[in-house]
Amino acid sequence: MKKLIVLLCAVLVASTYAQEAKPLPVKSAIEMAETVIAETALEKGQKPRRYNYWMYQNYMITEGIKAMGEALGRPDFSSYQDKQMLYFLEEYKNIKPMTGMYLHPGTMWHCGMVASLYDIKRKSDHPEIDRGISYFQKMLNNAPKVAGGTLARYRPEWKSKAIQIDDLYMVTPYWARKSVDHDEAKYLDLAIEETLSYYKHLWNAETKLFHCLWLEKKPEVKIPHWARGNGWFVLGITDLLNFVPENHPKRAELLEVYNNVMLGLMARQNKDGLWHQVLDHPESYTETSSSGMFTYSLLHGSAKGWLPPSARTAGIKGWNGLQTKLTDNNQLEDVCRSTGMSEDLDYYFNRERITHDQHGIGPFLLSASEIIKLKSNKL
Repeated sequence: MKKLIVLLCAVLVASTYAQEAKPLPVKSAIEMAETVIAETALEKGQKPRRYNYWMYQNYMITEGIKAMGEALGRPDFSSYQDKQMLYFLEEYKNIKPMTGMYLHPGTMWHCGMVASLYDIKRKSDHPEIDRGISYFQKMLNNAPKVAGGTLARYRPEWKSKAIQIDDLYMVTPYWARKSVDHDEAKYLDLAIEETLSYYKHLWNAETKLFHCLWLEKKPEVKIPHWARGNGWFVLGITDLLNFVPENHPKRAELLEVYNNVMLGLMARQNKDGLWHQVLDHPESYTETSSSGMFTYSLLHGSAKGWLPPSARTAGIKGWNGLQTKLTDNNQLEDVCRSTGMSEDLDYYFNRERITHDQHGIGPFLLSASEIIKLKSNKL
């Protein structure tokens, strides 16, 4: 009987995979990554470009190119993050647009590429590494918190401290890597508790989507289900799960949350494989940065065994959908520009759509790294 059950499960899984569309080629992503590298200053004395700025968007890009390098066996990709970071440490005084956010961060979105400082710390003793970390840590030490201890922003338009969904990705990658560097579980536990608190405050159990802001003084305010806001939570928890040991007492709870979130998103996937700017409003346009975030997380989570096989099917569908948003120059269209928070749906509907914005490049390249692994495994 046991053998029969195993056989039936195998047939079911095989049937699911057979229904999958084949993932489209990754050539466009490889060429995009090559272009980004070519357009990044990596040698001392070179003029900085936009990929050198202290921006969390650039951190996503370096993570994507590094992951592609590991999957492809390309040292020029694998070494990009370290070279980009070392250049910054040498030249940050000349990178004027973002130097202030590096030296004097005022809020969590000024995190820039701080998480990669911990990655490079294992390979370099550059004196600016610890100083760079200290700037961000000092800001965190003084950051406001809501009752219960979760880090917050002050939102003057509502006259309230707030938990804002994108801040999760600004701090949890930093804490997870700090935990490894210091060999202290307390930093990993900080990242876990922050993630669970965001879920508690922002998750809507009825729509199975996130609101993007929780106001301590006005909890009745509900921000629309903005796609990229949901994407920041998804990227944050996907990254975090890579660091949580199998025997951690909170791992099962995190995986339950992860499945709730990802299954909720799968239910909102458009027939073309993409997701809408406001997730529960199909009249809004399909937006590519969030679609890349969800695609990557579905592919990575299913490959790790954190999600059911249907997540991989949805991830491949998402990847194929992203290809329809590429220009002839391998640039991604329909990326929502930098966005604040509003109760007004039209605010999100009418946000400018940008081509080749860094918010979209990083998730697209991260997604490509997972497709490369799939193809390598001949699945």
